[in-house]
Amino acid sequence: MKGKSLSRKFFLCFLVIVLIVGGNGLRGAITGKIAGKVYDSESGKPLPGTNVIIVGTTLGASTDDNGYFFIIDVPPGKYSVAINYIGYEKVVLKDVVVSSGRTTELNVPLKPTTVMGKEVIVTAERPIVEKDKTASEVILTPEKVSQTWVRSLSEVLEIQPGIFRGHFRGGTKLESKYMLDNVSLNSGLLSDNYQGLNLTTVQEISVLTGGYNAEYGDAMSGIVNIITKEGVPGIHGTFLFRVRPPGKYHWGRYMYSKKNYDWQHFDLDWWTDQTNDPNSEFYGLNPDSLFNVWREVITPDPDQANYTKRAEYETEATIYGSPSSKLSFLLSGRYKRGVNVFPQVIPYNPEFNFQGKVSYSITPKLKITLNGLYGGYESASSSLPTNFLSIETAQEMAWNDLPELRDPYEWNKYCMKGAWGSRPELRRVKQFYIRLKHILSSSTYYNLTFSFLDDKMNRTDHYGWVKRDEDYPHQYPWSFDDDVFGPLGHYLVKAYEHWEDKWESKVYNVKGDISSQVNNNNLVKAGFDIKSYDFYYDHQMSAYEGGMRWNLMNVYDGKPYEVAIYAQDKIEFSGLILNAGLRLSFFDQNREAPKNMFDPLAYEATTSGNIKPGYPGIPEKERTKMQIALAPRLGISHPISENSVLHFMYGHFYQRPSWHKMFGFPYINFTEDWDKVYDPYDTSTVTYMDQWQGYYGNPKMGYEKTIQFEIGFDQNIADLALLSITGYYKDASRQTVFREATLLEPRWGDANTWTTLYNATNQYNVALMISNCAYADIRGVELRLDTRFRFPLNFSLNYDLSYVSGGVVGYESMYEFGLGVNQPKGYGMVKKDWNSNHKFKGIMNLSFEKGYGFSILGFKPLSDFNMNLYYEYWSGQQYTYHGPDDPSTEPNNKRWFPHMRTNLKVSKGIYAGNVRFELVCEVRNLFNNYDVNMLWWDDLVYFEENKDKPLHERLPKHWWSGEPNKWGWYNMWTNHPRQIYFQLQVDF
Repeated sequence: MKGKSLSRKFFLCFLVIVLIVGGNGLRGAITGKIAGKVYDSESGKPLPGTNVIIVGTTLGASTDDNGYFFIIDVPPGKYSVAINYIGYEKVVLKDVVVSSGRTTELNVPLKPTTVMGKEVIVTAERPIVEKDKTASEVILTPEKVSQTWVRSLSEVLEIQPGIFRGHFRGGTKLESKYMLDNVSLNSGLLSDNYQGLNLTTVQEISVLTGGYNAEYGDAMSGIVNIITKEGVPGIHGTFLFRVRPPGKYHWGRYMYSKKNYDWQHFDLDWWTDQTNDPNSEFYGLNPDSLFNVWREVITPDPDQANYTKRAEYETEATIYGSPSSKLSFLLSGRYKRGVNVFPQVIPYNPEFNFQGKVSYSITPKLKITLNGLYGGYESASSSLPTNFLSIETAQEMAWNDLPELRDPYEWNKYCMKGAWGSRPELRRVKQFYIRLKHILSSSTYYNLTFSFLDDKMNRTDHYGWVKRDEDYPHQYPWSFDDDVFGPLGHYLVKAYEHWEDKWESKVYNVKGDISSQVNNNNLVKAGFDIKSYDFYYDHQMSAYEGGMRWNLMNVYDGKPYEVAIYAQDKIEFSGLILNAGLRLSFFDQNREAPKNMFDPLAYEATTSGNIKPGYPGIPEKERTKMQIALAPRLGISHPISENSVLHFMYGHFYQRPSWHKMFGFPYINFTEDWDKVYDPYDTSTVTYMDQWQGYYGNPKMGYEKTIQFEIGFDQNIADLALLSITGYYKDASRQTVFREATLLEPRWGDANTWTTLYNATNQYNVALMISNCAYADIRGVELRLDTRFRFPLNFSLNYDLSYVSGGVVGYESMYEFGLGVNQPKGYGMVKKDWNSNHKFKGIMNLSFEKGYGFSILGFKPLSDFNMNLYYEYWSGQQYTYHGPDDPSTEPNNKRWFPHMRTNLKVSKGIYAGNVRFELVCEVRNLFNNYDVNMLWWDDLVYFEENKDKPLHERLPKHWWSGEPNKWGWYNMWTNHPRQIYFQLQVDF
């Protein structure tokens, strides 16, 4: 019955899709359009039947009776367009730029001539103001990206307006979706996006932050669409090698320095004094032996000690092109031998990514594309780009650590293997898609795409660090009670902690769309998107405590699905461009869940399905229900003149919460039998629900929702600069996350979206359930100035003023009927701590073309020379402090130190025939700026009341050594000390 029900639902979806897309469609998200008018330069009359051809391709069109033409489905890039009409000069427009989702307008006058074959070559000027942009979008080309210091997709995004430390315009870090050639890179389980793509494969990156068309869904704040190279004539390639020399790249002294307190203070004299002191635990012992044991303990393993002696290397190679008009290919590989700035349990953090793409035109109207990637990493760094390292996974992940050292006196400094916390993360991601494109006519085509994504994570002890130790009695060596500490009890020397996580999420995706330019003014599109998931999740932590073995588990699997259908229209007139659409989305957990959320194990005698009180039973279950969302979208652009455009965006944006919040099943049981450990319903094992290792899945969880408004104005200033002013407001409701806590950003003051569930039998082992109970109010203004000077120096300046606040509603705790009174959450609205109100990003680029400048013995130092300077600033956190003589009570009356950083990239191109060699020097944090960590409580009071002292005397000392705590004073993530990279790039 279950399979038949699912089949019927899919059939109904396809039926609706067929009815919608029967004759209409809209542009593909990975292509653009060229449109315009051809007319007589003298009379202004249209020239019907004029041939308009994109040189080097099979794409083209003829003008209609009014001289208008359009060419749809044009891949992004730079082209030459030939316009030819008998009796007129042939015009070839060079450097015509096409961007995905945009219309490139060409209005071309032709001059009559009696000379046959005469050709006029004109360089197209890209308009400063884009008339058809109805919402905020940044389109990045490889040329622009390569000028800057960025080397990863996350860094590309961080320098864009509206994006701040992974947040898109005030949304949470979970509210964006990344796509590769319009295929999702989000695995769904924890809302992770794969970001390890090779930048040398990129043709264009589209970043949408101000709302988007109905074809995009499952993202409330941002869409990032990476389009890879395709169809470039000839064979081309890029090889890149870069290195960061060995060095210390964290604040404070070398972690294992012999100048540290543990070497300097605990010398032989200290141990001698201890052995002579009757009150010491070492009284009467041999000081030489104690001293030698201590020195042995504090002598580090080379894997940790040599972290400053390792260079970081990265190599990337890409080859691409079109050996024939029918075939296009791309092959790319990247390997990075990453080196953590801190000591860690493994010497390196290796990272790799391979990409391949082949397109073949079976006929001029039928093309097939195959694309695949395989990438991943192994890392012990806590700065990983994963939502697993956040409270999205579990309470404990807000303080869980990876095996790295950020304090020179941490207890696991000399023994990281088996110490408390997670193992290094081993991640592997695979994606494959096959796309069929069929051109039905010059105005209509459709795409059908089948894709598969496999995201696998492993944090188990695959190195075998925790082994059986015959000196200890337990059958299993997994107990932190057996951990061994050295003299003084401060440093760990043997560790037996057993904490392992692994999960895998597979996504099967079928999507299709049909697009049609039904007339000169309407480009319409409709499509569908079906995803089926297959995942498992396995968290296991076992220990012996109180004479018994207990196991903290969170184990589940699932096969949910989600479907979306949409229709939209892009309406273009000279004074009005409108994007209107509607998207219908729904998902189903596709499972049966226990009816009694207070006792899903049915161990209470009063719960239906109980077999023996105090032991799991067979709970009564009910089927989950489908969740539905209907999202209207509307974008308007009004070109006031050739130089001024006003645009407006309104839309409803829904997002399915991560499956982890719906399927989790955290429990604790007391057994050593592995078969029973993984079976929460074993009737012979004492088992309870528990809260620390995850959330009990909410079977009734629905879509999160954000309503967005945006209004903006773009102005061309004398053909020298573009000024953009944009205001936005986002009303977020039914959110499932508010406190985005991580080890790096605990955010203790923020509210939580979970409710504690108490049953009548056990109020100690309780479950937490997350619900759609959070809300947010987000508003801001963005100012942007981009210069278009006709000389080498240009600027891009961005200022963002934003305010993000919100709260949670619902219940803090709920009690099974008759046990107690449900406790409501507070209804107060608070500001989100992570957001800085004032943010500024500035880029200065000095670029000289090939052949420019003076010559010295045939060498031109300024030829193909580029210098890029990037500066960022964000205001410090607000806080409240009123001194003894200050009677006022104003909240948030002070602001902490701001963040500032400057990055520099200098490059020089040298040519040998058709091969270009580029030498690069890149400096990050050029001026060695540091971010002082926010202080609290007594430390803040001391800081405020001693302003006459130097900064280093106002900051707290280290808790153990009493030294100036330079390791802890400065933020270890937002600003590392200066780093210098050297790079060689070869292009052909």
